[in-house]
Amino acid sequence: YDETMNNSSTIQSYNLNATGGNKFAQYFVSVGYVGENGLFKNPGGDVHSTNLTFDRYMINSKVNINITEDFIAKISLMGRVEEGTQPGGDGGGYTNILNSIYTTPNNAYPVVNPDGTWGGSQTFSNNLLSQVINSGYIIDGARDVLGSINLKYDFDKVVKGLSARLIGSVTSQSRSATSRTKRSEVFDYTLDKEGNEIYARYGEPKPQSNNFVAVSNYQQMYGQLAIDYERQFGAHSLKASLMGDTKTVITNWDLPEYPSNVIADVAYNYAGKYFAQAALSESFYNRYAPGRRWGTFYAFGLGWDISKENFMKDVDWMNQLKLRAVFGRTGNGISNSGYYTYYQTYSNSGDSYSYGTNFSSPGSFTERSPLANPYLTWEKGDKLNIGMDLMLFDNRLRVAADYYNDKYFDLLQGRGKSIELIGQNYPSENIGKARWFGGELAITYQDHVGSFNYHVSANWSCEQSKLLFKDEQKVPYDYLRETGNPIGAIWGLEAEGFFTSLEEIKESPVIAGFDNIQPGDIKYKDQNGDKVINEFDKVVIGGKKPISYFGIDLGFEWRGLEFSMFWQGVYNKDVMMTDWTLMEGFQQNGQVYGQTYENMLNRWTPETAATATFPRLSAGGNNYNRGNGWNSSFWLRSGNYFRLKNISLGYTLPESFCRNFLGGTRVKVFVNGQNLFTKAACELVDPEVRFSNYPLQRCISTGINVKF
Repeated sequence: YDETMNNSSTIQSYNLNATGGNKFAQYFVSVGYVGENGLFKNPGGDVHSTNLTFDRYMINSKVNINITEDFIAKISLMGRVEEGTQPGGDGGGYTNILNSIYTTPNNAYPVVNPDGTWGGSQTFSNNLLSQVINSGYIIDGARDVLGSINLKYDFDKVVKGLSARLIGSVTSQSRSATSRTKRSEVFDYTLDKEGNEIYARYGEPKPQSNNFVAVSNYQQMYGQLAIDYERQFGAHSLKASLMGDTKTVITNWDLPEYPSNVIADVAYNYAGKYFAQAALSESFYNRYAPGRRWGTFYAFGLGWDISKENFMKDVDWMNQLKLRAVFGRTGNGISNSGYYTYYQTYSNSGDSYSYGTNFSSPGSFTERSPLANPYLTWEKGDKLNIGMDLMLFDNRLRVAADYYNDKYFDLLQGRGKSIELIGQNYPSENIGKARWFGGELAITYQDHVGSFNYHVSANWSCEQSKLLFKDEQKVPYDYLRETGNPIGAIWGLEAEGFFTSLEEIKESPVIAGFDNIQPGDIKYKDQNGDKVINEFDKVVIGGKKPISYFGIDLGFEWRGLEFSMFWQGVYNKDVMMTDWTLMEGFQQNGQVYGQTYENMLNRWTPETAATATFPRLSAGGNNYNRGNGWNSSFWLRSGNYFRLKNISLGYTLPESFCRNFLGGTRVKVFVNGQNLFTKAACELVDPEVRFSNYPLQRCISTGINVKF
């Protein structure tokens, strides 16, 4: 690690904004740049940097034009260019390098041999440092362009409260990669009996390639036409809209998508006290079979602000007490519909059957797998939300509470009872049912003491789920059924500690087929009492509790000095640890065993039997202790954590100072920190990012904000 990566790097960000205009037109222009240097070593020997870097250039402009007093046009243009560089590695870029750093033993080979060649061996034939600084580079490019126009005409002179909107936008995104990678040979350095140096060459040197790959291309055209009506009749307020929109989406070489909607929306309130709203949507998607492309969805809601009732007029410390409820049916049909999966396609299988006197052998065709489903349609959900908004003490204290109960049906799901008699996979069908329910709570208090302004805000949410229906195979025991359990529940064998003796192993149920079970291996619970551990002993071992998320945001401002900090966290989260390099160590890696880590010092031995937190060491891995592919509660860990996500301190120079000495230019200096502190129940891994991904970084940034 120390030879290939640095502990810190730099990020820079610049942004320039300009605004102006008059009563006829206003404009906004923003130009920005972000540059990030990577954490890999980079001595700068190559002409082109081989470090992991990222550069983004962005320009954004908006123009508002008051064509007439009734006709307004808003035009927006955005352009973004991104370019990233990463070392070539073994041809797969930085992710493979990180994985190799993680799994390669520290003593696998010398980084550089005495004669200056790259160290290596038959197993490790691609030197890690060479992959970082001497393997060429990969350039990842991205180009994004977005243009939109928003026209609004006010027909108030013809029909009071009537207006029309027309929105159109065009988006184009392209991703590409240029690969110029190379590879160096390595040498295994040893000494013979006489002390003579021996260098054995491994790995094949490869000259630098020069390849271009069009990674992806995305184009979208969007159009919307809406007619709005909004009027106030004394204490009665009415707002209605009729809107239609459509998109044309082209992704890579796929045929276009045409998601479209026709939506009607009506909202009414009386004296800001009683509220009612209803919406109806007809949605269309062209990748369903004819006759199943349209979906009907709706929602309606009611609200009551009790604080505005006459019987509450003397309660001057309460500013709002609003109760609200919404029920609606929604649909999901774009992200999960597949690519014309209702239409059966065929492939030339190459098999044939000879017949006739000439033994003709015509080709044959078979259905592509999975089979088509002509009945595929929208997934649907009935959603109920009940909430309350409360504001007290001149709006100093604000509370928002919500409860939701969502029932989903027609979910795409494969049938468990289908048998592939014809040798093809059956398609997913709209048969699944599930429920998600939970609550959210947000509390904010803000006030001031003289010129000292402060705020404290906390939010909490809790979610739970239940699988209401799944077409399952027949199982001999009810506890094996997924139906009725939380969605995403973790299944596995229930661990009961370690075996402590051979006698205990002989007398206990074990998994059949393993003939090297020893003291220090994991003991499993026989759920059905049949004296053997198998797939019928799996139970829900994790994911049973409702997951809760929370955050705390607090800060103050005093005479130009600003401070804020934000904490976030999760509890009741279970994580299955199946990274065997970390949890077992010494995994098979070619002809040698791989890396192991400090936590293996807590392995089981006869001397540490009472305190061990890991099974005995097993070079090459131990499938029995892993649960034979069925998981095991032994490897379940708590994913609870809380983290200081952001902390910021800034100071704005006094206005009088800026006016007298800086010509009116306002200046603010600031320092910001991200991910500076984390406390996790399981400290073996980061609770948000695994190591073989690019690491989550602690960032400390400082800057200046200048306004002319």
